[in-house]
Amino acid sequence: PVHMEKLQKHLDSCIDENGRQVPCLLGPGESYIECIDNCTSLQRCPDEDSQQDCSAVERAEERSLCESNTKWCISYTTKTIPLSDDSPKRGYIPFTFYCIDINGLPTQTPGENAELGADGLGNCYHDDGITPVNRQVSGDYAYCGGEGIICNNTFLGGFTSGNYDPRYRPWYIATKQKQVPNWSEPYEFYTHNIGITFSRPIHSIDEEGKTVFAGVLASDYSLDGIASFLTENYDRSDAIVTIVEEAEPNYVIASSTGIAGVRKVLIEDNSKPCPEDNDGDRCMGVRIPISDLNEDIMEQLISTTYLTQKEKNFPVSELIPVRVDHDDFRGVYASHTIGFETKETGISWRIMILSPVSAHEDDTIMPGDSMFQVLITSVSAGFLVCSTLLVHFIRNRREKEIIASDWRFTGVFLVGCALLNLACLSYIGQNTNATCLARMWVIHFFFVFALTPLFVKTYRLYKLTGVGSIIPRRQTISNARAVLMSMPFLAVEVLILLVFTFIDPNKVEDLLVYDESHTENHVECKQDTWAFFALQLLYEGGLVFVGCLLAYKTRNMRKEYRDNQQLLLTMYNIALVGSVVVVVFNATEVCQATTRVFITIGILWITVFSSCIFVVPKLLLIRSRKLNPVEEDEPARRTLSIVGNIPDSIQRMGRRISHRYSQNSIHFWDQTDEYEDNIGSSGRSTQTASVKLPMFPIQENRNCSEEVSQNFSSEEQLNERTGSLDSTAPEKSSTSGSISKSSCSSS
Repeated sequence: PVHMEKLQKHLDSCIDENGRQVPCLLGPGESYIECIDNCTSLQRCPDEDSQQDCSAVERAEERSLCESNTKWCISYTTKTIPLSDDSPKRGYIPFTFYCIDINGLPTQTPGENAELGADGLGNCYHDDGITPVNRQVSGDYAYCGGEGIICNNTFLGGFTSGNYDPRYRPWYIATKQKQVPNWSEPYEFYTHNIGITFSRPIHSIDEEGKTVFAGVLASDYSLDGIASFLTENYDRSDAIVTIVEEAEPNYVIASSTGIAGVRKVLIEDNSKPCPEDNDGDRCMGVRIPISDLNEDIMEQLISTTYLTQKEKNFPVSELIPVRVDHDDFRGVYASHTIGFETKETGISWRIMILSPVSAHEDDTIMPGDSMFQVLITSVSAGFLVCSTLLVHFIRNRREKEIIASDWRFTGVFLVGCALLNLACLSYIGQNTNATCLARMWVIHFFFVFALTPLFVKTYRLYKLTGVGSIIPRRQTISNARAVLMSMPFLAVEVLILLVFTFIDPNKVEDLLVYDESHTENHVECKQDTWAFFALQLLYEGGLVFVGCLLAYKTRNMRKEYRDNQQLLLTMYNIALVGSVVVVVFNATEVCQATTRVFITIGILWITVFSSCIFVVPKLLLIRSRKLNPVEEDEPARRTLSIVGNIPDSIQRMGRRISHRYSQNSIHFWDQTDEYEDNIGSSGRSTQTASVKLPMFPIQENRNCSEEVSQNFSSEEQLNERTGSLDSTAPEKSSTSGSISKSSCSSS
């Protein structure tokens, strides 16, 4: 009864929105707390230390420490007011909100109210916004300074009140369970704002020496307040600071852009925003996951940045670039995150900082750039030269100077050179995933497309001349077979490109290059590994190397059949320029635009030089012949001198060759045998035979013991003439591109 008398005075201390005194009564369905044994019964608190059985500890010192760490909590139960009208009335002690002055003290003096967000001081009003606060309630509602001194101004400046029992609040319940200082998770305040609370348990010592849990000292921090703090401190900065919870779904705490991490919505429909003229009872605050920030460009930037950082596992020592490409705003930001975690309080946040950086302009080649002019000039020059030479070469394909060199494969090579120059146009434009992948394909594919006919042409010449063969054999490599030989090289290149398109494509990558003075954003086309570069260097470089080797082995053909010399120069030219490009590409620190222009110039030199040495000399020979026509005499005769005994087979062979060529209507002359007697210096009689042969080129300076090989530089000549001999010869073994004799000392 005495306890109830002390509480009875609070029954009439509540006020409504107009400042009128009203009774503080609980309504049906509301909860209240009822003590057990008049709040004198104690039980162990639920924390780990308090639940330990100290009687089981053997050592006295440890047992004493265990007992001192044990906390005791008052026993009570939570009950609910029945919905029936005949239920007993129950009151509550109100929670009062106050106006404060600039020093944070309650006030109701006009002109002293420091309202949050207002520019100056104002008056204190009740919730209706009209009635001034003028509360004169006095009594022993509170005690000040200890020793029972009554504070008669307890309700001074109190403008509203409500039913608030902290024992229902999550921060109170958590502190009672933990019995240690802690931070709460962000939650909805009693005022419908969202915030966090720092709580510390309060203990007292009873008569028995027990540590009794007496309550909680708490301090609230609204997310609006944190957002205001960030906004005020970063108002003049270009940087953006955002605080996000580490735990899923990564709720926003606050941001310097003004985002408070809370949206006011209607209680009955959370998808609708709260109207500005709401009365406070219709609305509630809901938290915002960072993935839901999308109302404006800044929210989208913050959301995209956090998700990008999260995808990269929040790198500690790396700045992550984030690009904004919007009609109203374009730019690049460097982002970095810092983890903020305290084990004692349970806070686990991530602070994200975004700073604007300048974009590096030399990563791309765009119309109007100086690099653009150089690239367009190089591509145009290369394409026009190769195309012009191709047209003239095809027009003169029936001239004998061009017939001798397989014009079909040379024509394909010229087409490849023209297309390879055009492929460099892919370097123009922004670096995107699509353009990066397209550049990887067109440059490498058309390089192999242009190189393949040269390689096959060189290989066919190598096989037909029999260089490196101990025993000359009949070789027939038709154009159709040569085309089939070309297909695997292109197929391998396409296979390599397809594989790396899926496992390690050439894609756009944002990079931040920073030093002590500034940070720049580079947007480059890169691959995750060097595997593609190494494989292409091995494959394309291998084709060039083998081509150079084969061209070198066939370098000594007669000058009338100069394709071997042209092949040698072309292969060496590709190897030299390609090596320079690879070295510059890997050994120098230059931007991608400069590297691409350098590659374009290298392609220009390779294609134009190679096309010219194949076509221009032949066109000049044709022009010279047409300007200075002369009667064609018999072709110069080549004499094969054989020293020693001349077997009959050689004599018969000469007559047979003459007959076969005349039967096939080929313009050659008759063969004769001449014999002379000579006396050597040693006095030994020798016999010399001269067999006059057609003007076929002969591999010079080749020692032999069993045969003399007669080789042909023109691939089509060799195929056709060998076939012609074979068509009428009963002895095929003697017409396989060689003339056999019993012995020889030189050829």
